Amino acid sequence: MQKDDQQPPAGEGAEAGRRLSDDRPAPAQRPVAIVDDDEPMVDSLGILLAANGFEWIAHSSGPALLGDERRRLIGCLVIDQHMPMMDGLAVIAALNRENLSIPTVLITGRLDPGVADRAGALGVTILEKPFPAARLLDLIRAGLGRRQ
Repeated sequence: MQKDDQQPPAGEGAEAGRRLSDDRPAPAQRPVAIVDDDEPMVDSLGILLAANGFEWIAHSSGPALLGDERRRLIGCLVIDQHMPMMDGLAVIAALNRENLSIPTVLITGRLDPGVADRAGALGVTILEKPFPAARLLDLIRAGLGRRQ
């Protein structure tokens, strides 16, 4: 797993998760970005993605993602709605203002009024926690297919 600006230690293999390299990946290899301030959730999602052959990167906040140039390489975004500093939909709107239209799955433990409408206007799919892992994987695969 790669969190925020950390580079993976040299020599770590696929068992630890597939990591985004510094080289621009081929479209089929675009990574999934996880943005969530809940570290156990990030770890769980990372294990799920690695076990299913996905490259992935993680950030603990929206501003961390927005400050990372690798955001332009993302194939699909999995982002929590409820985070400090900037909620998930605000991050997605900021990406859209940069003309970065990234297929996105918004995860939330509580669906506040208006979130579904805002997400729909941004073309975002919502998954409420707890969600089936298979459903998330299906949405990620579909998103990666659209991003090629």
